Amino acid sequence: MRTMGAEAAADPQIVERVKTIVRRDLKLGPTAQIADDMPFFGGDIDMDSLDILLLVTSIEKEFGIKVPNAAVGREVFESVATLTQFVQKQQAASGAPSPAVDYLARLPHQPPFRFVSKITEMRDGDSAEGIWSLAGSEAFFAGHFPGRPLVPGVLIVEALAQLSGLAGPSVAIDGGGEEGKLAHADVRFDESVAPPADIVLKSKLLRAMGALQQFNVEASVNGAIVARGTLTLHRTPKSAEAS
Repeated sequence: MRTMGAEAAADPQIVERVKTIVRRDLKLGPTAQIADDMPFFGGDIDMDSLDILLLVTSIEKEFGIKVPNAAVGREVFESVATLTQFVQKQQAASGAPSPAVDYLARLPHQPPFRFVSKITEMRDGDSAEGIWSLAGSEAFFAGHFPGRPLVPGVLIVEALAQLSGLAGPSVAIDGGGEEGKLAHADVRFDESVAPPADIVLKSKLLRAMGALQQFNVEASVNGAIVARGTLTLHRTPKSAEAS
C-alpha cells in the first residue's frame, strides 16, 4: 500500500474534513472510526464507482479544487491518507488556502454582517474567491419581498466588497495593517437570487493608486452570473483612524 512517507505531512484539519465527508457520503454514521490508512477498496468500506463519483463531487465542493479525470483512480482514492495528500497538492497548485489560515478572521466584519461564508481560493494581493451560503432563514429575508424572498442586491455588493478587502494588498492581519472601506461601486445585476443559495464570489485587483484599489468583481449562482462590475476600496491605516 502507498503511504505518504516523506511527502508533506498530512494536515490534521484536512484529514478530519475528509473523514467527515467519507462518513457522510458512504453513510457510515458520524461516529464511525476510520483509520488514515484504511483501504477504500477491498476492505470494510469497499467503494464502487458511484461512491467515488459522489466523493469526488463532495471533495471539490468542500476544498474548492478540481479533481481531473486522470486523478480519479485507486492511487488517489486508496485511503484517507492518499486522498488528503492529493487535496493538499491541489490546494498548493491552485492557490486554495490551507484551512489553518483563517482568512475570514482578517475581516473587520463579524456575523451577522459578514457575507462571506468560506474562502475557496486566495492569491494575496491579487485575487480571491469565496462563497456566501444563504439558508433563507436570515433575518433580512423577513422584510425583503415577504413570501417570495430575494437576496438584497446591496448585500451582494457588500459581500463582493468584503472579499475584495481580503484580495487586495496590505490586508489587516490580527488587528494590524490597514482596512479597506468601500469608496465606489459600479455593479450591474443580471439575475435575482432566491434562497437557499450558494453565491460564488470572485474579486481580482485591477489597479492601485495610492490609497485606492480597484477590483473587478463577479457573483454567480450555479454557474450563471448574477452580478458583475467594479469596486473601489480606500485603504485607511488603523493608526491614522485612532489619531
